Amino acid sequence: MTRTSGKRANTPSDLEAIRKAIVASRDLNRTCVTICGGTGCRVHGSEKVIDGLRAEISRNGIDADVRMTGCHGFCEQGPVVVIQPQAVFYRSVKPEDVPDIVHRTVARGEIIERLLYSDPVTGEKIIHEHEIPFYAGQTRYLLNLNGLIDPTSIEDYIAVGGYRALAKVLDGMSPEEVIEEVSRAGLR
Repeated sequence: MTRTSGKRANTPSDLEAIRKAIVASRDLNRTCVTICGGTGCRVHGSEKVIDGLRAEISRNGIDADVRMTGCHGFCEQGPVVVIQPQAVFYRSVKPEDVPDIVHRTVARGEIIERLLYSDPVTGEKIIHEHEIPFYAGQTRYLLNLNGLIDPTSIEDYIAVGGYRALAKVLDGMSPEEVIEEVSRAGLR
């Protein structure tokens, strides 16, 4: 992971250069195992799951990232694990599921049926996060990346355009223009 330490953004173009460097350093096709770090998932053991995933991936020399993310919103199914870029969604993951996830899904691309979401109406097993009815009807505007980025990583935030609005404000908007922009956006 690229670190921003030592790099300072004094202008919007400096910030954009840092963002481009972070994005360029990342392989978007590389497997990334994301684990929900929301309160509901933490209560159900997501921290033990993430520790297990990191250890198992490292121990086996598998080329994959492991990232704790913000809340995925489906707390009753937690801990939630999503393997990117395929968006394979596993629910109610326990530490004892870690070896199967790493060796079957991460290493070989196999789907683990018992960890898939099961539609309560049809009984259908659903593989991909965006196909689950709970998510399919949602359009997330402000939190659309919370299941993808680590909320404690400034690099993740900058990589997805974080601080651009602040840079725009500091680079020449008047207080009145800022108020008008926020009012027009309908944010509360």
